[in-house]
Amino acid sequence: MELILLAYDLIFSHLHSSEFGLFSLVVFNNLKSLNKPSDIKNKKIKTIQDEGWNDFIEKGLPPNPETVELWKYTNFHDLSTLKFNSPARSKINDEAAKRLFSNPKYNNIFIVDGFYDQNKSNFSDQVVIENSSSLNDLDYLTNNFGKIALNGENEFISLNSALMQDPLFISVKDCPDPVDINLIIVTTDNSPNSYFFPRIFLQVDRNSSANIIESYFNLSEEKSQNLVVPVIEYLLEENSKVNHKRMQIDSGNSYFFQFDRILQKSDSSFISTSFSLSGLVSRYDIHSDLVGMNSECNLHGLYLTNSDQLQENEISITHSVEKCSSDQMFKGILAGNSKAVFSGKVLVKQDAQKTRAFQKDLNFLLSKDCEVDTKPSLEIYADDVECSHGATAGNMDKNMLFYLQSRGIDLDDAMAMLIRGFAQEIIDEFDDEEIIKFLENSVDKIIPKLHIEGIM
Repeated sequence: MELILLAYDLIFSHLHSSEFGLFSLVVFNNLKSLNKPSDIKNKKIKTIQDEGWNDFIEKGLPPNPETVELWKYTNFHDLSTLKFNSPARSKINDEAAKRLFSNPKYNNIFIVDGFYDQNKSNFSDQVVIENSSSLNDLDYLTNNFGKIALNGENEFISLNSALMQDPLFISVKDCPDPVDINLIIVTTDNSPNSYFFPRIFLQVDRNSSANIIESYFNLSEEKSQNLVVPVIEYLLEENSKVNHKRMQIDSGNSYFFQFDRILQKSDSSFISTSFSLSGLVSRYDIHSDLVGMNSECNLHGLYLTNSDQLQENEISITHSVEKCSSDQMFKGILAGNSKAVFSGKVLVKQDAQKTRAFQKDLNFLLSKDCEVDTKPSLEIYADDVECSHGATAGNMDKNMLFYLQSRGIDLDDAMAMLIRGFAQEIIDEFDDEEIIKFLENSVDKIIPKLHIEGIM
């Protein structure tokens, strides 16, 4: 089975008008060779899949007139001409496994080429895991499946729903002390030029806590062009606490579009830190809806781009009720001809009095040809709030470089020290010595490859 990406001339011919002429048009057509997976038997999950499929056929991907603003800066390169193969179940060999972050102290849950690998995963009785083909104790979670990440909200969420093959359900229960979970999502070299649509629904029950890592690793060859679209729905029940960390270690010519959707009930907490090494095109889209009083959400992140890479961060929080707090802070390091987009949004609804919400976007530009488009925004309908936002972009500090060189440090080492110093604040938020060391090593490996030019 193949997924062929072509212009959808019939339904979307109006998008070629001058109104949309500036935007990349990438829509999915030629459905003759594309078949919806047929092995999902749960009726509620099948309904979500059917809805995604219908939305996929009706609207295409992307942009459509309803979402064109979301994609106004996106360069899809040659995505419209690529042909992707459907994935097959595969395994990680021992040599490839050395490139992953995996620690026995965590409940390690492996998703390999889009499929749950039960044999490689290890987890305790504190974590309940079932996939869609064997739902039993977690069948009740299907009542909320597809209700947090909504079909129609974004074209790629609909596509994920339409083509998901092995949805996974996870529940953390009766854990007042945090349980450690590592979601390891791997793209191997076994299925080159393929598409992958991992789908996870994760519930943290009331009065429970979890330390959750999302680990994304692209182990395919540099020349392989994969399309990876993970969607994760988080349901945080009353008084639940999640310390959320995310690592994306990507490379080559991959297309990666990730969507995290969180629903937070009263007194819940979702504290998140993200680290991204981009592929050719990467987009991290995370949204939390604070629907319970006294809930808290912090979304922080760091990304590095080089060459012709594109990294987009769509970071949004909705304050639906009063007495909630949120904080957004992202840092970007850009080199070469790379480009980044930060779109941060905080929506404060009319009933969300006593809201505290803050945004900050900081960017370190290492080349005269790199570019960042930043758009922090506040949309406030309540009058008793404390909110602020801001964004900055700057180059290498020549005075600081001169100071370091005057102390006997050569230019390359001095620049590397400044880059590491800019990144370290976010890396330190990972609060785990082994993860911090892993990320520091990742940064150290990428720094010599950064195309630093035209700023001295």
